[in-house]
Amino acid sequence: MQKTTTAVKEPPPESGVFMKRIGSTNYRVNVHFSKTSRETANDKIIRMIKNETTGKAAGE
Repeated sequence: MQKTTTAVKEPPPESGVFMKRIGSTNYRVNVHFSKTSRETANDKIIRMIKNETTGKAAGE
């Protein structure tokens, strides 16, 4: 007797979405970027580092 196996195809992942597992919990993470922003990712990282080092971080 032959057994047939059927592969289940998952839909392609959405752009800007990924799953992250922390412990026994799965999180669906959505990533988005402003199309009107004039600041690059590099500029933002540099600004955030400067704010951290000068004490201008949020909540301080």
